[in-house]
Order: sequence, then structure tokens, then C-alpha cells
Amino acid sequence: MRIFTRQTVTGLSLQRILPRPSKFTEPDTELWDICSIASLSRNLMEGYLCLSYFGLEKVAEEEAELRFFIAQLHKNVEWYEIRKLSDSTDPGLKEFEDGIKSEKERIRNHPYLASLTEAQRNRALRGIEMYKTKTDFEAEQAVCKDLRRNYRHLSNLVHPLPLSIERIDSERGRGIGTDPDVNYCLICLMLARRYLAASTIGIADLFPEALASKFETRLRKIRPLVMAGFEGGDV
Repeated sequence: MRIFTRQTVTGLSLQRILPRPSKFTEPDTELWDICSIASLSRNLMEGYLCLSYFGLEKVAEEEAELRFFIAQLHKNVEWYEIRKLSDSTDPGLKEFEDGIKSEKERIRNHPYLASLTEAQRNRALRGIEMYKTKTDFEAEQAVCKDLRRNYRHLSNLVHPLPLSIERIDSERGRGIGTDPDVNYCLICLMLARRYLAASTIGIADLFPEALASKFETRLRKIRPLVMAGFEGGDV
């Protein structure tokens, strides 16, 4: 539910920064900030993967335990690195180091580790928060069709290099509503909408009595958005 809360906040943030041209205004009077729109869209994509992995997917207790241990290790490594870079003489670092060593050993000896693929085991042993790869998500979930391609496309719009700089000229990439920039924004929004819809449907179906039945009418309108863009060419 914390991940879904994050999805909701990100969706609201995206809504606030979107340009809102109307029949009374020209598109180029709005700010078409593609990089920020792409960033929030990618956040929603990543958020759905986390939500699915940690909250929606039904797994055995043994596998759930391993996922929890890996997530704990990842969190502690991140905090350790932040504190170490802030003050390498911090006496509290020793406790982190001992704990991280113990957590790595716990994962290495976990009985479910042998059930993972080699690529997944390597990710688990490295303490990457989710041992599933984007390829795994593509193979398992229809909503993640072309995940790797779409994720790379958004990332290239987000990062200063390479493509987001090269696409800037006297018109494009300056926040003006040119046809290419408007189209890029629409692609970002189609992806954001898909993964936000999948997050909403996933949570609702997880609690059928409390949510799915109560909001059935609204959810009926949202469900088609999960597969939007799959027919007649994808984004």
C-alpha cells in the first residue's frame, strides 16, 4: 500500500505539470516540459514493477521471505553508502558493515535461492532490490509488453545525454508546443496511463470486497486502459 500511495502521488504530480491547451489557447503558450513528463512517466512504470513484485504477485512464503531479505539488504546498503559519503569516520558505520555482511550470508544460504535462474541469483546476491529482470516482466505480464524498449525510450528523454540533448534545436526541446514535442508528450502519457491503470486495477482486485466491488463502475472504465495501445501498433 505504501508503493501504491507513491504511485498516486506521482500521478498527481504528473497531472499538475501537464500543459493544458484548449480551444481558447494556442499549444505553444503552454510549457511542454518533455524531460519532466518522461521522468514521472518512468517513475510510474518503475512503481508498477515494484508494486507487482512486492505486493500483487502471489508467491510462496519461502520466496516472499527471500524477497524481503533482499529488500532489507538493499535498503541498508543504500543507507550505509550515504552515511559513509557524508562522514567516513562515523562510528555507526561498523554496525552497518557487520549487519550487511550477515544479511548477505543469510541470502546466500537461503533455501529458495537455488530455485531462481542464474541471472536472478546473481541479482539477488548483489543485493539488487528485485531479482526479476525487465525481460522476466515482459514474459510474465501482458501490461509489460515492450517494457525494455519503452523504458529505454523514456530514459533517453530523461537523461541529459544522449538523445535528449541531440533532439534540441531552434524549436524542439525548448518547452514549446511543436508537433514533435507534443507527440513525445503523448507517448509518455500513454505509458504513464497504462502503468497507473495497472497499479489501480491490481490494488482493487487484491481487495475485491473492500475495493473492487465498491468501485466497480469506475474500475470498469479504467480496465481497458491497461491494454491500451496493444492493438494496431504499440507506443
